[in-house]
Amino acid sequence: MVLLERDFLTVSDEGDKVWMTLDTSKEAVREVAAEMARIRPGLTMDGKGWEAFLSYYLEGNNPALLKDLVFASEGDLCRAWYKKISGFTKVKGVSLGNYILTLFGESREKGLYCVIRDEGDCIDWK
Repeated sequence: MVLLERDFLTVSDEGDKVWMTLDTSKEAVREVAAEMARIRPGLTMDGKGWEAFLSYYLEGNNPALLKDLVFASEGDLCRAWYKKISGFTKVKGVSLGNYILTLFGESREKGLYCVIRDEGDCIDWK
C-alpha cells in the first residue's frame, strides 16, 4: 500500500516492512545530482550515492529517522526500509519521505548543496 508518492519518491507498506524508494533516474533528482556534481566534481549520485549522502545527512540532522533504517540500494534506486513493529513505523516512513522531499525543496545556500560543499569529504561514498 502506498503511503506517500511523488514523482521521484515513494513510501510504501509492503508486508512486514515500510519502504522508501528514491528513483535517481527521474529528472528532478538528476537536476539536483548535476548541481551536486558541479559542486563536487566526479560525484556519482546513483542509488548508492544517495544512500551514502542520506546516511551521513540523517546521522547529523535527524538521527531518529536513521535509527533502524536499513538501506538496500541498487542501480538507479536508493531504497531503505524499516521493519514494521508498530503503527508508528508507517508514520516514521512517511516522515522520512517528507524529510527527503524538504531537502529537495531547499535553496542552494542550505541543505544538501551546503553539505556537499562543506562536508563532502566527510561522507563515506563507498
